Amino acid sequence: MVKLLCILGLGLCLCASLRAEDVAVRLPSGVEVVSERFAAPQGPILLWITGDHGSVEAESRAAADLAGKGIEVWLTDWLGPYFLPQLPGSVAQVPDQDLGDWLAAIRRQEPGRALLLMASGHAADLALRAARDARERLHQETRGVVLLFPLLYRGLDIGIEPDYAAVVDATRQRLALLVPQSSAGFWWRERLKERLEAAGSQVALTVLPGVRDGFYRRMDATDGETAAGAHLGETLWRLLQDVLGDIRP
Repeated sequence: MVKLLCILGLGLCLCASLRAEDVAVRLPSGVEVVSERFAAPQGPILLWITGDHGSVEAESRAAADLAGKGIEVWLTDWLGPYFLPQLPGSVAQVPDQDLGDWLAAIRRQEPGRALLLMASGHAADLALRAARDARERLHQETRGVVLLFPLLYRGLDIGIEPDYAAVVDATRQRLALLVPQSSAGFWWRERLKERLEAAGSQVALTVLPGVRDGFYRRMDATDGETAAGAHLGETLWRLLQDVLGDIRP
């Protein structure tokens, strides 16, 4: 009985730690963007854009972990509002202006709080485009952008310089890149870093050994990847603290 009560208590604590509220932002275009908000009363807000995989439990756990440390997290699906399929090609169909207007609306709603962006894989393009539109059109800066195993290539062939997405050469941000060692992007990591720096960005690169792209959401995850996924929140916390510096206002 005692063991059962302990298990039930642990489950209740876990549910509480994952508790989030939906928050909707209505854009001038008429599109409504809904986010899962893991609230923290003060400090920075991390706008985590999910990719063509949608949101997964590991991301929610990491978001709750970060909120417990004082970083508010908004998990946001940008394909759903346009009824786009969860496919890599759908990312390009999200309008830049909507991305920038979203950032501006959150800034008005949460004045005085630092805004950061984060995305993984193909959704890295969305995060960089949001920051670029806010800067160039609205003259608003974001504090920094974290990119997890970013896929910012239109083409990638062995022995040939990658054909980078257009936003790479238009990005001027404080960036943190997390690149798994067992990924195709690992071999191009320094070239991508140099390309971003040539455009005017400050780039910090971190290599995560022993895992592949999407390690925390893979159906065929190895034991090492499962373990790394269980500590995703800690990994992101280190990136935000050690790579982007003191992000607290």
